[in-house]
Amino acid sequence: MLIFRVTKSLLKELKLQSTRVDIADPFFSWHANNFVLNRRKCIVFMNDLTRLSVTLYGIKAKEYKDLDGIFKVQLRDYLISENIEEERIDKYLERCGDEAIISDTNNRSVLGTLKEVMLIMNTIEKNEWASNLERDQWNNTIIYKPIGYQQPIDVFKNEINKL
Repeated sequence: MLIFRVTKSLLKELKLQSTRVDIADPFFSWHANNFVLNRRKCIVFMNDLTRLSVTLYGIKAKEYKDLDGIFKVQLRDYLISENIEEERIDKYLERCGDEAIISDTNNRSVLGTLKEVMLIMNTIEKNEWASNLERDQWNNTIIYKPIGYQQPIDVFKNEINKL
């Protein structure tokens, strides 16, 4: 089951009600927040367990209805660009289920790391990124203390190989 734990500002923008989910597998739980980058609306998602981040850049309000579908496509494309086997990706996405559950945030550590990624993107944003995938690849090489001073992509690869 895929769970999006969204901030209050994103929940307001989505115009949805959240469902309270207390217990969930952190590998299938993603915190999300909205922000503006280069005058475009963005939503950044961060995996609770691995701190892997995926950014939906330039998202439009009409696309909010299919947020989970757009997220899964972006995640799939990103993981393929990181040379993760497609059958592992398919297995992960299959375990995510058809629809995501929207819930409230519940982990201050993940929120802090999420805000750090947003700050870094706003501070060091390069206009010469070849693609959004390249931005995500760069973001996921930053080393974080909560995951044992490792890169999020390495932690995610280790976890997805356990499926």
